[in-house]
Amino acid sequence: MTISTTTNKTTYAGNGSTTSFAVPFPFTAAEDIKAVLSTPDAETGLVLGSDFLLSGAGQPSGGTCTLSVPPAEGETLVIRRDPAIVQEVDYVENETFPAETHEAALDRLTMVCQALSERLDRTLSFRVSSAVTGANMPEPAPGRLLGWDESGDNLRNADLADFGEVALPLTVNQGGTGADTPDQALDNLGFGAAGKGVVGAETTTQGLAALDAEPADTAILKADLADLLRAVYGDEAQVHSGSDLSGLTVGRNHVAWTLTGPSQFSDVTLPYDGTYVFHIYPAGNTLDLAASYKTDGGLPAPNGGAGEIRMVVEQYNSRKTIVSLQNMEA
Repeated sequence: MTISTTTNKTTYAGNGSTTSFAVPFPFTAAEDIKAVLSTPDAETGLVLGSDFLLSGAGQPSGGTCTLSVPPAEGETLVIRRDPAIVQEVDYVENETFPAETHEAALDRLTMVCQALSERLDRTLSFRVSSAVTGANMPEPAPGRLLGWDESGDNLRNADLADFGEVALPLTVNQGGTGADTPDQALDNLGFGAAGKGVVGAETTTQGLAALDAEPADTAILKADLADLLRAVYGDEAQVHSGSDLSGLTVGRNHVAWTLTGPSQFSDVTLPYDGTYVFHIYPAGNTLDLAASYKTDGGLPAPNGGAGEIRMVVEQYNSRKTIVSLQNMEA
């Protein structure tokens, strides 16, 4: 027998009724054939003798694979030749050259090479022109991605954040809710039954009923939105003067600060997570920023000659970040 074709694998789409499938390539033993049922989500290896039977071993034209259960629609049957990598021919010295036995050994060697080639065809490889050698796959790590290391010549396990990306839903410690539904989001953010009731209330009466209590001044909760905001933030900015923010107890989210000399935007306690606007009137004085505040490195320097230095500070999880700095004209 000769091996005149490189084909050593074939596939069939299941239809729920067909159980007999052609094996269109030669094989020397039934054990050399492997059958797999594949779906988009998984592959299941079939067992010779219980899941399928073979006929035609040793025939140049191939044979037939008969399954005990027909593959369903959506399943794909994969039949491939994968002989064991062994050499079982023994030549006896001074005997007549066994041409048929020798040819069978060459046939088997060719089948082994074709099986290895088919397997390599399914693997990732570098381009022919690549100079990279010795790259190794790391051990699988749940929830991590495969990426190149800092030198660009080997692979490593990496977090999504290493690539400047985030996964959805965004986790709570990354500023998200870690949820796919509003109810899950409220649970993850620590809202109890009362909190969920207030969030889901469509009227003031429903909100008060969810709280099951009346505040000292019910008019605040029952007021229009504008009145409610005025009660929390006031009509005017909080006023401060001096060369730093020591001694300032922030009570509103707008602060008007007049500099009385060379000054520093020093660390100050902010009462809650959120956004604060500082309207700073330098009056010709310099202003330095304390190192405790985070920035993106691209903010302009405060200009003592400006009419107003307007700074927006955001606090989240006790981390203060200057997100905007504008030198306004006098």
